[in-house]
Amino acid sequence: MKQVSGETKHHFLVTLRTGLTVLLFTSGLWLTSSNQITALQFLLSYVLLLIPWVSYLDWRRRKRNGLPVFAMISVMYWLYYALPLFWGDLMIREARTVFGRQASPAMLSLALTMSLVGVCCLWVGTKANFINRIVPGRWTQFDLDGRRRNYLRAVLVGSVILSIVEPSAYLLGEGGRQIIIISLSFVPLVAFTILFRRYLKGEASQLDKVLVFAFLLTRLVSGLSSGWLGAAASIMIICAASYLAERQRLPRIAMMAVIVFTLFFQVGKNEFRIVYWTDEIKASHLDRVSFWVDTSLEKWSNAIADPSGENLRPLLNQSLSRVSLLTQSANVLDQTPHVVPYQYGRLYSFLLVTFIPRFVWHDKPSVNEANQFYQIAYGVTAEEDIGKVSIGVGVLTEAFISFGWFGVVGIMFLLGVFFGFYQQSLLGKSSGLLMSSLGIALLPQMLGIESQMAAYLGGIVQQVLFSLLVLLPIIRLSKFRRTIIPPNAGRRELRTEVSPARVIEH
Repeated sequence: MKQVSGETKHHFLVTLRTGLTVLLFTSGLWLTSSNQITALQFLLSYVLLLIPWVSYLDWRRRKRNGLPVFAMISVMYWLYYALPLFWGDLMIREARTVFGRQASPAMLSLALTMSLVGVCCLWVGTKANFINRIVPGRWTQFDLDGRRRNYLRAVLVGSVILSIVEPSAYLLGEGGRQIIIISLSFVPLVAFTILFRRYLKGEASQLDKVLVFAFLLTRLVSGLSSGWLGAAASIMIICAASYLAERQRLPRIAMMAVIVFTLFFQVGKNEFRIVYWTDEIKASHLDRVSFWVDTSLEKWSNAIADPSGENLRPLLNQSLSRVSLLTQSANVLDQTPHVVPYQYGRLYSFLLVTFIPRFVWHDKPSVNEANQFYQIAYGVTAEEDIGKVSIGVGVLTEAFISFGWFGVVGIMFLLGVFFGFYQQSLLGKSSGLLMSSLGIALLPQMLGIESQMAAYLGGIVQQVLFSLLVLLPIIRLSKFRRTIIPPNAGRRELRTEVSPARVIEH
């Protein structure tokens, strides 16, 4: 009893210290903000940051799963909703006006409330018992000796070569476009994650180390030279998640690197795209990266050198506006349903379409149509410019567009159920190297909460199945084991069923 009492006291003190730390951090944001922050908004922002931090500490204490998925996703809601309140631009951009209009404090508070309600429903969904009743066990094993390891290396080398050559996505026709995209983007990430985790375990050969760092460099250069920050940021997230999965502690340096990297390059992105997208100037990969670096460096240098600090805030606003859903959500809450009626799930029809391969349905609708409806209906983009700009409002606000507050509660709960299954099946301790690497490779997509549902979850099945098909030569099917939790049993009372298949251990 004394030991239990001591653990409870320690847990209480850790929680109290965490609450005070988050309170001090949020107070620091408030003191350095030039925006008018109400007491309610401050409280909501505080709770939005407290939830993921407490969840992460609880994960570290219990060590039940390979990664703290809920903590990772919930902190993204703080990043997209609470942080812009303090340091972001609170103007609502509209296609019909040049300067836009200021978001009302009441709608901003309502958007923060919606975010908090959504995060809480997400958490409830991840704890759904019917997901935990059948926990998938390890059903694949790796044998990376000899030829099989060379095969994995060949997949990684092939992806590096293809990223340099840049083949057309339509090389196999319209029906094969998805195969080309997955082959160039997702499959190499899975192979890289496997080798990088072996490197973290100290099991990588010298050749594997060279391939890992060569892939990292190539991925960063090819991502930046194409004008997309997401590709480069994704590889950083995967490295950080791999480190967290193997070492069970936060990679603070990697996290700071992602933040600094994103803030630095955001300010030069528009100039890059004007030169190389709009004007279609031809240049090598390194020249394009050099242009982006020089442009961003010049802007930040001028802003930092300005003693008045007047040039620094616009740059911060420009960077944070790329990771903000606060004002967009406030605009939706202001116009729904009296200007734009509820859509009652119409936007989710595009999600069902994504499960049908394009080679089966050549003229299937694009997932961008869900974004385009939002952009036009809420006045974000002019109809004549809709083909040039794609803006998502996020899965949370899309749920409100569809069903109002019932949608926020219901859709976020179901999304939590999905994340619970994702964590148990792909990122659990018993998932195995292959399935957990697949889960980590999917993580950047899971953290992209600014996408609407069709783009957010669409294509996951194809990505997983095609990756397993490509990696089939190095997969050995093992026993299928499932852990069943009886309906009236406690968490520790588990019964395991094992098929009679021969067990292969490595």
